[in-house]
Amino acid sequence: MPKAQINNVEINYVLEGDPSLPVLVLSNSLTTDLHLWDEQITDFSEHFRVLRYDNRGHGLSSSASGECSLKDIAGDLTALMDYEGIETASLCGISMGGMVGMWLGINTPERINKLILCNTSSDVSPRDPWQTRIDTVLEKGMSAIVEGALQRFVSEHFRNSGSKKIDLLKSMTVSCAPEGYAGCCAAVRDMNLTAELNQINKSTLIIAGELDPATPVSHSELINRHIEGSELSVIGGVAHLSNIEKPDEFNQLVLGFLLRED
Repeated sequence: MPKAQINNVEINYVLEGDPSLPVLVLSNSLTTDLHLWDEQITDFSEHFRVLRYDNRGHGLSSSASGECSLKDIAGDLTALMDYEGIETASLCGISMGGMVGMWLGINTPERINKLILCNTSSDVSPRDPWQTRIDTVLEKGMSAIVEGALQRFVSEHFRNSGSKKIDLLKSMTVSCAPEGYAGCCAAVRDMNLTAELNQINKSTLIIAGELDPATPVSHSELINRHIEGSELSVIGGVAHLSNIEKPDEFNQLVLGFLLRED
């Protein structure tokens, strides 16, 4: 996999598909890497050149020292697009990736075609739970939060299903550098985009998980109310990583939105 030296970090990424097709960026949640999207690639790459990447401190990307901001994390993506000569792209982001999408829609709308904001929030206050996670991983390592992450990521039914994807989620979590995770976690902790959402003028689909304990449906409903013309779809029976639990339904929603002429 290629790596790009940008913003004082090394970003691991994959760009696949026909170069003549429009670009679709897939942006990850905290603790996950680009393999989060493995079940999307076959369907999505029929219609798009797909860019997926590991956030700083995640997967095979390097960490920056100290805390970072959502601007820093979103800036890694725009720098990566510049590195590959990509002027504009649609973006599908889950959790922190959705926050990146909102930030770009507000601050660099010229780089965005369509937005798909999945299982995300424009404000995850209060700050205390996020600071607790930061303190925990810096003291005890990533293994200390694996079980809590799984409980948020997927529904109880899915956790008990015996799916091999449970091992994938565990592996992605423990492979994060504690300092890198803590830095990105601080960006999520400090993020509040709600008051700026009305500046987003891109065609936007919001996807929520019915059972999501991390970013409940009410968070998606708030985003929907503030982005004029946005659409909201709720996937039943899933928690935070809706694309992992019900990939077929997720893929149909995303492609139906992206391929529709507005």
